[in-house]
Amino acid sequence: MSTQSEPRRRNNTIALALLTVGSLLLIFGSVYLMKELAVFYGIGVGAAVQSISDRANLSASVVDAATSITTIRYDILESYVLLVVALGLTAASFAMFIKRNEKITAASLSYTRINAALVIIYMLLMYLVLAEFYVNLQGTYLDIAYVGIIICLGVDVYIEYAYRKRDILRAHRPVSSIALDPTKPFSNILTLQDSLFSAMSGHLRVLDKHFNSGALENLHRLTAKSLGRFTRMTILTSKGMLDSEMGKGISDFRSELSRSGIGLEVRLMDDGDVVDQHERIILDDSVAYKVPPINIINTRSEHVTRISYRDARKRFDQLYQRGIKIENYFVKQARDGNSDQEGK
Repeated sequence: MSTQSEPRRRNNTIALALLTVGSLLLIFGSVYLMKELAVFYGIGVGAAVQSISDRANLSASVVDAATSITTIRYDILESYVLLVVALGLTAASFAMFIKRNEKITAASLSYTRINAALVIIYMLLMYLVLAEFYVNLQGTYLDIAYVGIIICLGVDVYIEYAYRKRDILRAHRPVSSIALDPTKPFSNILTLQDSLFSAMSGHLRVLDKHFNSGALENLHRLTAKSLGRFTRMTILTSKGMLDSEMGKGISDFRSELSRSGIGLEVRLMDDGDVVDQHERIILDDSVAYKVPPINIINTRSEHVTRISYRDARKRFDQLYQRGIKIENYFVKQARDGNSDQEGK
């Protein structure tokens, strides 16, 4: 076992041990409640019934006790249910403790949710019994049941938190490098989807001077599974990539993204920047990667490598500021074309 897993194993062992202890305290509390019902009500009602048979002059409180036999029966039955629930919680907690490991699995999470529901049922039943139990209980023994409830719910919340934290960290943990095998283009797309784009979120930025209609199709495939994680996409490409399908593809992709509440902006880099910019970069709000050309990203024998986010973001922003929106470029082209026609 690695040293990194030892703290997890220790923490989970403590949590499951506390869960078992808490369940045992609930057993103690339910047994104590049964005893109190037997003592207080048994003696009280017995005395009331005997007084009635002896035709003694009864006080109002004794008459109330004598007429509450039906309610007492339900209280006792509820205390039996409390004991059964507590026994079930203890058995399950003990079994989990015996089979404990350093990982909190989905099965563990399901159990803790059931456990929390049963503890809440225990609380409600206990409240119903005490609400009809007119004897003032201030004993330490019943307080132990309250402690057991707090422990059980506390451990359930901890396990839920630990599982979700692990799941969130795993989903958001940035990878350092991904090797791409040109003989496995389909597998490469799936790997990039699951290992790279599923861990990115927010504003997705793409810098690739060779970004064309083929790259747009690949970007769609790469983000399809994690589209809900993004709020905006910005693409920086070059004028030479504006083939006949590019404009329509961008328009269709923008419309599709807008229905999911995601904005899309495409900018064309300045001609001077195109000459100097060789690296292809993708980045979001916190992590950046150097990638192969997006149009052949799944067929290139290359590594996707994590790079300095600060440097990548600075470079992207510089090129973005000097670039031109693709819509403005088309308008400019149309205007210049009309000017040429008028000059002729």
